[in-house]
Amino acid sequence: MGNIPPWVIGVLAGLASSTLYAAASGGATPAIVLLYLSPLPIFIAGLGWGSLMALIAGGTGLVLTSLFNGISSGVVYLAVEVAAPLWLMRLALTSRAVGGRGASAAARAARAREAHHRAVAAGEIDGPPDDLPEPEVTWYPPGLLVVWTTAIAASLLLISILSMTVTENGLRGAIMQMINTGIVDTGELGRVLDARGFDISPRAFLAGIASFVPAMAASLWLIMTLANMMVAQLILVRLGRAARPTPSIAELRYPKLFLAIFPASLLFAFLPGEAGFAGASLAAVLFIPYFLLGLATIHAISRRWQARSAALTGFYTALVLLSPLVAVLVGCLGLADAWMGLRERYAPDLEAA
Repeated sequence: MGNIPPWVIGVLAGLASSTLYAAASGGATPAIVLLYLSPLPIFIAGLGWGSLMALIAGGTGLVLTSLFNGISSGVVYLAVEVAAPLWLMRLALTSRAVGGRGASAAARAARAREAHHRAVAAGEIDGPPDDLPEPEVTWYPPGLLVVWTTAIAASLLLISILSMTVTENGLRGAIMQMINTGIVDTGELGRVLDARGFDISPRAFLAGIASFVPAMAASLWLIMTLANMMVAQLILVRLGRAARPTPSIAELRYPKLFLAIFPASLLFAFLPGEAGFAGASLAAVLFIPYFLLGLATIHAISRRWQARSAALTGFYTALVLLSPLVAVLVGCLGLADAWMGLRERYAPDLEAA
């Protein structure tokens, strides 16, 4: 890709992103996974070629989506698939020189090297072109990237709930109507429930599903956004184009103020009506960072184990096979680490590892 102009990379990434989004909008249920993969090309363009290329990719995708799917679809594409990746990549590419000030150490170092090279080429100074030392740089911490991604997911969730409070039965009622009219036949569902021995009406069953759908959608968006960012980084590392080093999950940490929001949302979950629904949904989304913190704790503590690879393989196998139960246990481990400092106790050599 060395001979391809960077702007072409941005345009191609936007084309790929809009194509994935259009394929997911076709209505087929299996294709919905493409909706969550739509930001991946934008992440690749940004984390490999800079924020400007990500902006070109997002702009290209927005124009194509608006042209072929309509303006309203383009607005949704911009809000869900473009805006968050652009902001997250801007943060991810933020760096700071150790002991210095400012938020673009890597960019400043690159400009300094270019100026040094030009001065050497012009004969203004003596020395080989590459004799300028690389600065020691710290990058935007992965924990804050998780915090920002969670904040965006929680904001989208709350906006969805609040925007539907003026309608009858709120967001849950709208989801029930959508499922009932477009996906599930109530009569057929009733026969299936009776055949399985479930003593519950189709309406009550759909109401239960509708209560979980918003939190599931926001949680899946949060997980897939972080996964897209990591997959893009791994692809770019293989291509030798990564703009920043790959962060270690074992170094994941959150601000204390962020950690306090989860128990607060749990308290709201006990309120009646839409307030309780919003609190419970928000708590489900805010539990995801604790799950990631639990993974970080396992990776940090297991560094001392002799059979670490086998243990981690067994753990992730159990996570796949028994995902709900194991995920809750891992999240509880993350809660314990956040408030009790398990990694500081059992992996004190984390920074040296």
